[in-house]
Amino acid sequence: MRLSADMNYFAFALKRRLAVRVVAIAPIAFGRMLISLTPAHAEVMSADQVAAMSVAAEVAVTPASIADPAPEPSVAQAPAAAVSQPALMPLNPTPDALALPTDVTIDLTQPLTLDQALEVAIRNNLGLQISELQLQRARAQLNQALGQLYPTFSFQASVGQATRPSGQPAYLPLNVQQQLSLQQQQQQQGLQQLTGQQLEASRILANQVQRLQQRFQGSQLTTFADQQNLELQQQLQQLQNSATQAATPSSFTPVTLAPVNQLNSTNFFTNLFGATAGATSNAALVMNYTLFTSGGRAASIQAARDQVRFSELEVQRQLDQLLLDVSTDYYLAQQAKVQVQIAEAAVANAQVTLRDAVAFERAGIGTLLDVLTAEVSLANAQQNLSQARNLEVTTRRQLAQRLNVNQSVDVAIADRVEPEGQWPLSVEDSILLAFANRVELEQRLLQRQIALKNRQVALAAIRPQVSLFASGNMLDHLTDSLDPRFGYGVGIQMQLALFDGGNARASAARQEALAATAEAQYANQKDIIRLEVETAYINLKANETNITTARTAVTQATEGLRLARLRFQAGVGTQQEVTSAETNLTQAQGNLLAAILNYNRSLAVLKRAVGYPAQTRLSSATVAPAAQGQ
Repeated sequence: MRLSADMNYFAFALKRRLAVRVVAIAPIAFGRMLISLTPAHAEVMSADQVAAMSVAAEVAVTPASIADPAPEPSVAQAPAAAVSQPALMPLNPTPDALALPTDVTIDLTQPLTLDQALEVAIRNNLGLQISELQLQRARAQLNQALGQLYPTFSFQASVGQATRPSGQPAYLPLNVQQQLSLQQQQQQQGLQQLTGQQLEASRILANQVQRLQQRFQGSQLTTFADQQNLELQQQLQQLQNSATQAATPSSFTPVTLAPVNQLNSTNFFTNLFGATAGATSNAALVMNYTLFTSGGRAASIQAARDQVRFSELEVQRQLDQLLLDVSTDYYLAQQAKVQVQIAEAAVANAQVTLRDAVAFERAGIGTLLDVLTAEVSLANAQQNLSQARNLEVTTRRQLAQRLNVNQSVDVAIADRVEPEGQWPLSVEDSILLAFANRVELEQRLLQRQIALKNRQVALAAIRPQVSLFASGNMLDHLTDSLDPRFGYGVGIQMQLALFDGGNARASAARQEALAATAEAQYANQKDIIRLEVETAYINLKANETNITTARTAVTQATEGLRLARLRFQAGVGTQQEVTSAETNLTQAQGNLLAAILNYNRSLAVLKRAVGYPAQTRLSSATVAPAAQGQ
């Protein structure tokens, strides 16, 4: 066996040296625990070899894993998301999306496989939820557009009160004392009004008597006979008596006053604020229906349908991109995790080298320079380990943010690093499949169609619009004894905008520009998709080759480190050879890790580039066919 041959070589080298060297080297060669492998490989290896092989096993790939990958269902089908498991329930986000946590304490670490991470992302990701809300909004807009196919009905009702200032004031219900006081006030007001009227009559009569006296005074009376003068004197006396009587009012006789007008349930409308005209009620039912819109209605409905389809494709696009982003973040976290293991193995190798160098220096067969070199190598390995651990924490938090898990949960990586499978198509077939499956191309076509339909809607605003209307109304005076009166109206209305300042044609020109933009974006999207497919395919094939090469390099580097350490322990090698062998092993392990993960990333990018259909949460209900009509 290899171990016995190595020991023979080691014993032969020791015989050529001093006995003190034998005493110094023996504990180093046999001091560490021997770890046995499987029964089929009953070899005993040193601790540094075991650490190196454990890291290699974490990222190991057999030739069959690349040459004969696990068969996939179909190129046109993507694996469905895993069924929800109770173990994933703690990963649900906070129910209240607007609540801020009072403290952030991570009290749960949940290991996830890639399939579980994809399931959690589909359930929790906020970007995907926003796209689904936009889809709901588009469906609501479609229902709003479909409402144009039906007539509109409106009902109006009103109750009013006409008021004139000559009405008698009305009061709220009063008690007896308040009513007597109010009647006394009314009597005083009536007495003052009557006295004023008498004074005014006396003043007028006095003026008439004065004018009559002035007329018959002086020489005018000599031309009349005595009989005439006597009659005039009698008339003048009567006028004076009337004036005297008018100036002296007789005793006041109280007038009979009307009872106090109080408000109650029966006279509320007729007596409110002294109103005397009465209240009226009016009700009307109006129906309108657009018969002809010059194609505007059908165009707006079809544009709404296309917008719903566009939103559905946007949800699909967001889902495809989410699957790629989660896979990329998962592979980054996976790479950081294995990089920590590689760094830990490098630290273990550096510690063994430092211990050997110290032992040789104490035995007098090594130098202080070898010890210092080993210490520097150990410090560098420890620094790389610290950076790898920092990167692992960062990538795990990035994955948790993508999954939108609860604030108290941290995610960990559960899958081993191994290739996902082999791509079964050529680059030409992959490009054709991408052109057939990518939703971005259909989205550009829908944008063009929506713009053309909106152009038709804009031009319909300056074309004839024909509508049918019908109405019925009822009018009633609440204070009279007549029955309500009814009326109706029906007719057809035609509307044509003669001049709108060029607004409609400018809007149509804007939609034409949007349609042309969508056409250019469609052509550009085809070039982008082809470049994505070709780039991902080339990277996939290159990394497939790199996996085999890196696996061979890890095996050779592990064997080289073992031989270099034995040479150094036997005194025929140098410290520099061991350090170089450790560096080569660490680099080879990193290259193997990078090759496998780059292969998986390239495969995920290629699947995304060709637009693999994925299971979505869209409802199975299909949109109704386009409405027939103008």
